[in-house]
Amino acid sequence: MGPGSAGIRAGTAGSGSGTTGRRPGSTGTRSGIAGILLLLLGAVTATPSTAPPPCAADQLRCGDGSCLSRSFACDGERDCPDGGDELGCAPPPPPPPCAPSFFPCRDGSCVPWVWRCDGDPDCRDGDDENFEICGTPRPPRACPSLQFPCGSGECIHRRWRCDGTPDCRDSSDEEGCATPPPCPSGQLRCRDGRCIPAARACDGTLDCRDGDDEEECPDAPSCPPPHRFRCRSGECIATEQVCDGQRHCRDWSDEPLKECGVNECLVGGGGCSHGCRDLRVGFECLCPPGFSMDPNNRTCHGPPGTLLVGTRHQVLALGGPEPQILQGSLKHVAALDVGVEGGSLFWGDPSEGLIYRASLAAGPAVPLAVVPGPGSPAGIALDWIHGLLYWTEPGSGRVAVSDPSGTRHRTLHRDPRARPWGVVVDPLNGYLYWSDWGSRPHIAQGAQDGAPPKPLVTEDVERPQGLALDQSSQRLYWTDGRLHTVSSVALDGSDRRTHLRDPQHLAQPLGLAVFQDWAFWTDPHQGSLVAAQLRGGSPTPQVVAQELFSPEAVVVLHPGRQPSGSNRCEGPGGLCSFLCLPSPARGPGSPMFSCACPDGEHLDSDGHTCVTEPPETTKIPTRNFSREGNASTGDLGWTGGPGGARPGVTILGVLLPLGLVLCLGAAARALWQEWRRRNTNSISFTNAAFRKGPADPLDGGGLGDPLRPLTSEDDEP
Repeated sequence: MGPGSAGIRAGTAGSGSGTTGRRPGSTGTRSGIAGILLLLLGAVTATPSTAPPPCAADQLRCGDGSCLSRSFACDGERDCPDGGDELGCAPPPPPPPCAPSFFPCRDGSCVPWVWRCDGDPDCRDGDDENFEICGTPRPPRACPSLQFPCGSGECIHRRWRCDGTPDCRDSSDEEGCATPPPCPSGQLRCRDGRCIPAARACDGTLDCRDGDDEEECPDAPSCPPPHRFRCRSGECIATEQVCDGQRHCRDWSDEPLKECGVNECLVGGGGCSHGCRDLRVGFECLCPPGFSMDPNNRTCHGPPGTLLVGTRHQVLALGGPEPQILQGSLKHVAALDVGVEGGSLFWGDPSEGLIYRASLAAGPAVPLAVVPGPGSPAGIALDWIHGLLYWTEPGSGRVAVSDPSGTRHRTLHRDPRARPWGVVVDPLNGYLYWSDWGSRPHIAQGAQDGAPPKPLVTEDVERPQGLALDQSSQRLYWTDGRLHTVSSVALDGSDRRTHLRDPQHLAQPLGLAVFQDWAFWTDPHQGSLVAAQLRGGSPTPQVVAQELFSPEAVVVLHPGRQPSGSNRCEGPGGLCSFLCLPSPARGPGSPMFSCACPDGEHLDSDGHTCVTEPPETTKIPTRNFSREGNASTGDLGWTGGPGGARPGVTILGVLLPLGLVLCLGAAARALWQEWRRRNTNSISFTNAAFRKGPADPLDGGGLGDPLRPLTSEDDEP
C-alpha cells in the first residue's frame, strides 16, 4: 500500500469557550478541560444561561452555535454540520503535476509508477488499479492439488486448513470452518484442534503442536545460571555439587552417569555463543578479537551493526536515530542480501521476476541479466569471496547461481515437487543451504559446485522459510511459520536446538538474520521487525520496529558477518570459460573448484571449455574387404578401430575365443553320444539262434534280421 497520511489535526482551544478547536469526529472528545469545568459549574447553577457563549477571536461559529477554529475554514473538508466553514471559499488551486516517474491519482496525490497495476490499490480511490488502465487482472496462479489457495495469493498445505492457526496472510484458511466437537471429559483442546489429556498441561513437555499446553502455567522456581543447578525434582543446588560423586538431588539428576566427566564443549559448544574451552572442571567461553563477554560469561558482543529491512516498496536502514531509505518506490522487495566490503545491495522482485543491484551509498537500481521463473526469487545469497550470487525459485523448484552482473548464470538443482525458499551460502567451506517447504519440508545442504544435495533437517519441520548462517558459531538457524519456532543446528546436522517457541511473535515469520547471539525476523502479517536473544539474558521477543508495510527480508550490515577467506577460483580457476564454482573439501587431493556451463551446454574433455555439441561417442568399427588387406598376415582390412588398435590383433581377439567355444561344444557332444551308447537298453536271449546282429548301414543302425542264421564271424569281436 502506498504511503498515506495518518495524523490527527489539532486545533487551538478558545479561551473562555466550552469547545476546543479539534475537528469533529477526530480521536478524543470535542470538549476540553474548560468545557468539563463549565459543565460542572452549570450543574450547580440555579438558573443556567440560555445564550451560547461568544466564540474567541480565532474561531468562527457554525450554524448549530458551536465554535470551530478558523484554521479549519476553507480547507476542502466539511467540519461544521451545515458546512458553513466551506461557504464563500475561493476554489482550491490545482495540485502540482506529478513527476514523470509517478502516477497521478484523481484526488491529486502521486504514487510511484511501478505501483500501477500491481494488484494493490495505492490511490485512495483505487485509480491506479482501474480496469481501463490495467485491463483484465491476471488470474492467480493455480495451487497444486494438495495445497489450499489463500485469498491473499499464496498456497499452503491442505491439512493446515481449519486447524485453528491462521497460515494465510489474510487468515482465509480459517474462514468458514465448522466448530470442532468438544473434547471428552478430562481432556483439553489445543489451538490446532487436537485433544490431549488435561494432566499433560504444564508438565514441561510440549504436547500441542503450537505448544499452547505449556502457556500460562504457574511460575516454576528458577535457578539462575551459571551459579546454580536445578534438579529435575525441583530443588536448586550449587553448580560445584554437580558430578561430585554424591547425591544432592532427590532424583539423582545431579549425578548422570553419561554426562559426568565429559568434555562439555563437544556437546553444543557448551552453550557459548562463539568459542568454548574445556577445563578440568567445567569449561569457559571465549570471544573473538574485538568482542566483549556478557555478564553471563557465555555470550559475546561486538560492535553494533545496522539492520537492513526490505519492506514491500522500500529498503530501510535501521540503527540510527531515524530510519534511512536506501532504495524507495520499488515494486516488491522479497529477498535481500548485501556485500559489506564492496558496498553492494541485492534484492529480488517476484512481481517482475528480476534481481536488482545497487550501491549502498547512493545510485540507481540496475536489473541483472537473469530472468527467473514465475513467482521468484524468494531468497538470494551472496558469496562475497568468489563473487557469486545464488537464488531460489519456489515457483519452478529451482536453485540457481550467477556472477554479480547476471550475465553468466546456471541452474544447479530443479525439482517440481520442491518449494525452495530461504538460501544462505558458506563460501569458507564451499557449501550451500536452503529451506524447502514443498511436498516434504526440510532443510537441504548442497555444494556450491552443484553436487547432488542431501537433507540436513527432516524431522519436526513443517514450514521452514527464514534462514540464516552464523559464521562465528558455525550454526544454521531457521524459522518455522507453522510451528512458530526459531531453531538451529550444527552444520553437520547434529546438536539441534529450539531456541524460541512463541505463537504470538512468531505467527508468520519470514526473513531471518542472526548476529551476536541475537535473532531478528520479519512478520509481514503484523508489519513488525522482532528480535530475541538466543542464549543468555531474557528470551522474551522485543518489537524493534512496527507499522512497517509488509516487511519480508532482513540482513545485518556488519563486517563480522562476512569474514575474509581464500578464493578457490584464483589461478587455475581463471581457466574456466564460463563459471568457476568452489568445491568443498571432500578429502585429500579433492579439487578446489569445478567449471560450470550455462543451461543446455556441457564441458568439453578439457574440463574448462563449454561446448554445445553432444559429447563424442565411440565409433563402431567397420569391416573393409578391399584388396588392400594382407592375406598372408590375416589382415582383412579392419579399419576404424578405437585407439588405433591393429586390425590383426582385433581379429585374433574374436576368432580365438570363438574357436575355443566350438571345440568345447564338439567335445561335449562326443561325450554325450558315448554316454548314450553305453546306457542304451538291449535285449539278450539264451537261444543262440536269436542274437543281436550288426546294424544295417543303410538302415542307420538298429536290430539285424532276426531270421538270418548266425555265423562264426558274428562271434568275433
